[in-house]
Amino acid sequence: MLDLKSISDQFDERLSAIKSYDAERSELTLEYRRELEKLKVIDLKSNDTFSSYSGAKFLEPGKLIRPFSFNWKNRHESMQWVDSVLSGIAVGAVDGSQIYSDKNYEIPLAVLQTSRIFNRHTDDGDHKQEIEATIITPDEFEEASVYSFGREYVDARRFTMECESIVRLMKGHEKLYVLLDGALILSHVNVLNTNIRKIYINAIMKLLEASEKTRNPVIGFIDTTMPRDITLMMHFLFGLKKSKLSDTHLFSNLSWGERTAAFISDRDDRRGEEAKSVLDNYGRFRNEIAFFYMRTSNGLPARVEFPSWVHEEGIVDKIADIIRAECIIRGNYPDILMRAHDAAVIRTNEHDLFYGMLESFCKAHGIRINKSAKHFHKTMKR
Repeated sequence: MLDLKSISDQFDERLSAIKSYDAERSELTLEYRRELEKLKVIDLKSNDTFSSYSGAKFLEPGKLIRPFSFNWKNRHESMQWVDSVLSGIAVGAVDGSQIYSDKNYEIPLAVLQTSRIFNRHTDDGDHKQEIEATIITPDEFEEASVYSFGREYVDARRFTMECESIVRLMKGHEKLYVLLDGALILSHVNVLNTNIRKIYINAIMKLLEASEKTRNPVIGFIDTTMPRDITLMMHFLFGLKKSKLSDTHLFSNLSWGERTAAFISDRDDRRGEEAKSVLDNYGRFRNEIAFFYMRTSNGLPARVEFPSWVHEEGIVDKIADIIRAECIIRGNYPDILMRAHDAAVIRTNEHDLFYGMLESFCKAHGIRINKSAKHFHKTMKR
């Protein structure tokens, strides 16, 4: 049981440190926003001043903030706008979940599940949802040279399965916009072991290649995001002090539906000057991941990532409208992503069902499982 009194005392004792952090962040936000005024109108020639690892580069010329005007008076009118945007437009989404292998059951077995949804928004009901599940067996953990009861390999396999599901959607449909719940720029893999990192890189490369070949955009939607691509770019552009201020705080005053211009990411997530950034592993896609920020909820702006060829084909505004429409349906979050999540998620009681199936399977086939005593007592308390 959590010791709430001790935690409360700790909050009181560390109040000054927490307030100091908040004050510094607020001061930095104001400083950076003052300089941001100089970027009200973007000139692509500014890119000539940037060296590698500049954080970001300009992609869309013109206004930094792209307004979104609407005059809906009620829910009905907003849904009429949604219909005008999505009617006849094919939108897909993929999400996944997992059950990690549990050392309490001795045999390392994990479960992966993905859900993919397709909706062409036509009167004939051209809509489909598919769920796929698979297990990871002990030999697969061993072949990958990973700790069988860790999470990193399972997470990497789940991401691969999600990417493969998106590729199947892309190959099966034309003029499709596919949403992924997460980023296309996988900075977190830089801290992983090489064998795990390769799994992620191979998966994202195949996904980007399929998107380019089919001309079906893959769109990464990141609701809670902390990158510092634009703030690092501003450091180089205006000589500002380097900071840990995230991009989203620069644009926290956006109105609902407003977005920034699109940028090309040149993220510097190297762990040392001699190391590679994650984008250095992306081959010919190294300088081809674009992004913008857009307010879709009452919180900080969301980040939207996509291949840069989307800008070349003039459909960035279309993507922004699709995301706005999806967020109106659900309320603050893309509806199709939430439906993919709801279909894919493996709930707590289903974890118990899986392990019950495992026990029955092992008993039927004479496979011995030595469960831990601690796990037995935890189960009895439920």
